[in-house]
Amino acid sequence: MKFKTQLTAKDIFKFSFVYTYFGMSGILAVFMICIGGFMCARGIILNQGTSYTFMGALLIILFIVVNPIMLYLKAKKQVMTNPVYQQPSYYTMKDEGIFVQIGEETGTIEWGRILKIRHMMGLYILYTGRQQAFVFPEEAMGSQKDAVSRYIEEHVKAAWEQAKQQPQNTKSKASSISQYAKAEKHADEES
Repeated sequence: MKFKTQLTAKDIFKFSFVYTYFGMSGILAVFMICIGGFMCARGIILNQGTSYTFMGALLIILFIVVNPIMLYLKAKKQVMTNPVYQQPSYYTMKDEGIFVQIGEETGTIEWGRILKIRHMMGLYILYTGRQQAFVFPEEAMGSQKDAVSRYIEEHVKAAWEQAKQQPQNTKSKASSISQYAKAEKHADEES
């Protein structure tokens, strides 16, 4: 199975949003929004004054409006400045892992290097590190998205099971594509 992706600012924004709001930062954001709502309600109901209500509204606006806008602007800047996002990435599913080709560079994401898989907001996210991930938009996989996701999940689970049974090997070297895919020796390998 093969497919091509070229991440857009919208895709990077969605990934950043998931990363930011579905972790500890998300818990903090919900907590701060609740505090802002409490301050607004208390300011209006108990007549605490406009500054109290204003501060509560400011907290809500900061976490609901300003932070997502900042994430989008950062994503847009990444697309414009990072050469990786300015060209398509080609992915081929193989028994050893996912073969990646970006421009002249190639690498393989070994199944055992995938730590977590998430499917959110139309993205398949394969985490290979705490802040490292490969992102596949659903539309890039087209009609084969169910087959691709099943293939990935089966191979990742098999690699995890195999890793439990064997002592851990030393980590492979960082790739020129990324720090989380094993580099191939030849860029002309068939994709």
